[in-house]
Amino acid sequence: MKTTFRLFLAAVGLASMTSAAGAQILPPDIQRELEMTDLRIERAETIVAGSDNDAARLELEQAVLLQTRAKEEFAAGHPRIALDLTYRARGHADRAIALVRGLPDPDRVRAQLDRTRELVERVRDPIEECGNERARAMLHAATEMQRRAEAAAAASRYLAALQLTRGARERALDALRLCNLQEDLRDSSERALRRTDEVISRAQDRVSEHASEQARETLGRAIDLQDRATREFRAEHFEASLRLTQNARAFAFRAIRLSGGAS
Repeated sequence: MKTTFRLFLAAVGLASMTSAAGAQILPPDIQRELEMTDLRIERAETIVAGSDNDAARLELEQAVLLQTRAKEEFAAGHPRIALDLTYRARGHADRAIALVRGLPDPDRVRAQLDRTRELVERVRDPIEECGNERARAMLHAATEMQRRAEAAAAASRYLAALQLTRGARERALDALRLCNLQEDLRDSSERALRRTDEVISRAQDRVSEHASEQARETLGRAIDLQDRATREFRAEHFEASLRLTQNARAFAFRAIRLSGGAS
């Protein structure tokens, strides 16, 4: 019994030490993230200063505001809130840079990532059942490229992310063709419309709570594009529907971000 009790105390002590260690490790990690965002904002300030792009200036202002709040929350002992805010600030800084340099719009890149992710997941079973080893290898390559695309987007390398996700999509479609299959555009469009509806619903909730004129206008644009996508789907113009709903989703992501949310 004494041995059991000593083991129990040792376990409690170890848990306490682990918890304390975690508490000590967490703030430096967040401090590093804050510093990374500071560097990204400084870079954006340098780039935006030499342009007359009003949209980029608005993005930069939002980045600075969110980063200020992140530091306040960190100082107040709210590390998770600080981390969320600094990531959002970095996203706005990235968009400011993209707007000036003509790089891909981060929100559109996210929509493209969604599209490829959905395609790869959807074709996995048919290609596995097909039994064609070349097709399976092609799908594996597509999956790996998409993983790299997601990582590039997470690192704010949006041009690389866009190139990689498009390459992944092409390989997934090539794998289908090797199995004498084709993408079901009707099914793809229907799935994409549902996914965009979900994102627009999130955007509506966010904008209603944290309204800004720019966010409302952006959300209105998303809804308008989604309505057009739905009409094209009903007319069986599936490629047009797919293109429009992807654009609608990009605007919905932007509305969420403009209202202070994470897309």
